[in-house]
Parts: sequence; structure tokens; C-alpha cells
Amino acid sequence: MTLSSKIVKKILGTSAFCILASSSLMACAQTKVIGYIPSYKNMPAVIDRTDLSKLTHLNLSFLNPNASGAVVSGGNPVCMEGASASDIHYVVNKAHQAGVKVLVSIAGGVLPACSGNWQTLLQPANRATVVNNLLQFVNTFNLDGLDVDIEGVVLTNIDNAGNYTPFIQALRNGLPAGKLLTSATASYVGGMVPTSSLPYFDFVNIMSYDAVGPGWGQAGVEHSTYAMAVSDINIWKARGLTKQKLVLGVPFYGYGFNGYAAAYDFNSILSQFGASAAQSDVIGTRCAGCSYITYNGIPTIRSKTQLALQEGSGVMIWELSQDAAGTNSLLAAIHSQIGGNNSSSSSSANNCPAWVSGKQYYVGNKVSYQGGYYIAEYDNPGYIPNVSTYFWEPISASACGTTTSSSSSSVAAFTRLIQAEAYTSMNGVQLENTTDTGGGQNVGWIDANDWVAHANINFPTSGTYKVEYRVASVSGALLSLDLNAGAIQLGQVAIPATGGWQTWTTISHNVSINAGTYSVGIFAPQGGWNINWLRFTKL
Repeated sequence: MTLSSKIVKKILGTSAFCILASSSLMACAQTKVIGYIPSYKNMPAVIDRTDLSKLTHLNLSFLNPNASGAVVSGGNPVCMEGASASDIHYVVNKAHQAGVKVLVSIAGGVLPACSGNWQTLLQPANRATVVNNLLQFVNTFNLDGLDVDIEGVVLTNIDNAGNYTPFIQALRNGLPAGKLLTSATASYVGGMVPTSSLPYFDFVNIMSYDAVGPGWGQAGVEHSTYAMAVSDINIWKARGLTKQKLVLGVPFYGYGFNGYAAAYDFNSILSQFGASAAQSDVIGTRCAGCSYITYNGIPTIRSKTQLALQEGSGVMIWELSQDAAGTNSLLAAIHSQIGGNNSSSSSSANNCPAWVSGKQYYVGNKVSYQGGYYIAEYDNPGYIPNVSTYFWEPISASACGTTTSSSSSSVAAFTRLIQAEAYTSMNGVQLENTTDTGGGQNVGWIDANDWVAHANINFPTSGTYKVEYRVASVSGALLSLDLNAGAIQLGQVAIPATGGWQTWTTISHNVSINAGTYSVGIFAPQGGWNINWLRFTKL
């Protein structure tokens, strides 16, 4: 069973893990990648430079009603700074063409002067007017739903008056079937949406950032640490938020102190301090009274994406205009992490590779088996031009485990391909575009004692595994493999001289691994080589 290139690209664009039955694409669990675009940042320009294939949802922010509860006047929003009706239509049409859902986000952390008083507007006598006008806005602009971002003291006052959850319930009841209702919330007392509102939301975006500086958090501490994300997730799990509804928010910006500017977007940090800043979380020395900039670089964003996949259903970004372009894009880092971990986002199934129509497919160790179909990984990036290494295609149970290609006489029980650039932590390396088959990026600038690690790699059974590495080196070098930060050494393999940094070859060795979940580390006893991917196959 095969898919056309058009359908394959559609699957890639939505990051959905789905099955095909009766020639129609069935909806199923989806890893969400939600990006906010502020209305005051020239939304058409932002969407034109954003890779929509790496997103599932856009939240246009922020829409507010005026004092009478109206949200539109003369066809344009009455209080959505910098945005016209034509801007909204442009963004919605372009996003929908790419398969991305679009919501409008209401309120915001800082309410503009044009906004009416939300506490007054949501009182019972006024609430229906606001609700009906918001629902009409969704219909007028062909939106896919509403995102409610009422925050801080405004949220607290509305909730204390008993008007928050009834407002959310009215929106839910008024939205047509298939339209989304979501929320953005903080995780501190007085800044959290009430638990009574949670059943009405399709998902909740946890704003896990801004915990630094006077009144915010401990001076000298990163404003959005991994530990903070863990803590915030645990808070919301304890409040009853389910995994499918939980979305982890990450920042594409940072804060400066003591001589630096007050705020920086990620792109500006790289422009001012160099591309190497993408691999860090701080400029300067991070301490109380010191001069520094604190932000989230690529390794932290990748680690948080892993966490979001384990504990929730996706990642939310504030906000897309702040991202860097090219190889240092944080959105690309999120996408690469999700692409390398699709198999861990679904329920367990039998491990089974298959040859179908002469193409090699593999099923990961934690993927769905539904309706007679496996979800399989496509392991021949050159077969369909311009398609990423990773996509998922249904393979019938009758095909799985059989050999229909003359080039294969047996099938392995388990295989797992890991893109080297999808590391969750590293030391000393950089990324670059690769000319190897399938495109994408490779890890380069590897010196002696540099390393990369890929967290949460599961090996379903104990035994011997063949490990293949896609490498390039001008003069040859040495590579070492380990588990759990060197606690388990798996051995070394020599890298031959290939004659160029983009002249690729595949090397391998066999290792013994006990069943379990590990952090897989690649270490450089000798430098001077590049790596594109590695693959484990159970023998």
C-alpha cells in the first residue's frame, strides 16, 4: 500500500500520526505545534517567512472587544493592534492552504487602551453580547476556533466574581462542532485558569516562562528553565489536566540585565552575539547583580520538546516573529525533535518491518496498530524527492513481516533511525546543512572530547544490536558510543577518510544492550568528522 507524494507531504505538514482506511485520512492523535503571531508584528510578513509545514496551529493575538462588547466595526477588528480584515484573511487563507488551523487569541497579558473592561463585559448582563460577537468573528474570518488568554489580576477578578467558567462554557456551547476552544495560562496562584473551566477546553497552553527578575523570580536564574517546565507540568497534572490537553509553552525571547537591553528576541541575540549563541542559554555571567541575557537556546528547546512529548501533547511558542532563520531556527529544532520521536508518541504495537512494493519500511517500538494497519517509518529518503527522512505510512498487517522484495531474505525485529541533529544535549558541536541523501542537517565542527546525546531512546528487548553511523571525514577519526552519560560504554569504531566533509559513508559495529530506556551518547575521542544519523537494528 502506498501514498502519493501529495498525501505524504500533507502528513508531514500536520505532524499527525494517522492511519489510512477506505482511501480517507482518519483523524487520530496529533502532536501540536502552536505558534502565536502578535497582530502588531505585521502578521502577513511573519507568516510569509514561517515554515508552515512545521506547525499545526496559529494563534493570532490579541483581539479585544471595546466597551460596548463589539469586536468589529466597518469590517475591521475594533481592538486588534496593527491588524486589518485583509491581514487576517491573508493569514488564514495561507495557513489553511498549508493544513494549519488558525485561532484568534483574545485579551492578552497587557490589555490595550482600546479594550473594554473585561470584568464588566463578562458580567451576566453583558456576557451574551461578547460571546455572540466573538462567535461571529470566528465565522466571518473562517477561523478554526478561539484561544482565551485572560491573565493575571483580570483573570483573578473575573473568576472571583464567578464569571470566568460561565463565559468559557458559553463559548463552548456556541462554537460549531469541530471548532476549537483553547486557553493560555500561567502556573502561579492568581494566574491560573480555574479547574472548573478545564472540561470545556480542547487543550491548554501552559505559559512556562518569565520567572526571572524583580517580582518574577530569583535574580540570576534563567527565565524559563527546564526545571520550571517540569514543575509547571506537574502543577497542571495535579489540577487534573490530561496529557492530551496539556501543551507546554516555550519562549523565543530572552531578558537582559545590568547594562543589556531589557528584552531580546532570539533572532536578535544571534544577530548581535553570533550563531554560537544558539547553543547556549546565556550571554554573560548569570548571577545576582551581574550583566547577562537569559533565554532558551536550541539544546534547551529540544529538551523541553522531549518533555512535552512525554507529558503532554505538544509545544506552544511565544512567538513566531522572534525566531531565527535557517539552521538556527528554534521552530526547526522543535520539528526535528518531534520527527525523531514520533514513535514514542503512540501506543505500543508489535515490532515489525516490512518490504512493500520494493520499498523498505520499519515500525518503531511504540507505534499504533489500528484497523489492521501498522504505522511505519519510511527508511529511504531518496525514494520520493524532497521528502524528509521521517514520515509515517500505514502498512497492512498482511504485508508486515513478509518479504516481497528479492533484495531481502529476512526482516529484523526492531530498528530505530536517529537523526544526529535531533540531540537533546551536546558539547562543542554545531549544525550545518547536508548534501547527503534526504537533505536536512548534520552535526559538524566536532573536536576531540565533543559529544551529543539523545535522551529517552527505548530498546524493547535485550540482545545484540547493529549500530550504523552515517559519517564523513577528510582524514579519518574515531567515534565512541555510550549510554547514560558514559555510565555504559558500548565501544569505539574507526571513521575512515572519505575525502570531504560532505562525502558520506556508512560504518557499523555490533553492541550488546539490555532492554530499557537510555540517553544515547556519541563521543569524539578524536575530532575531525561529521555525522548525519545513526541507526540501531536488533540482530
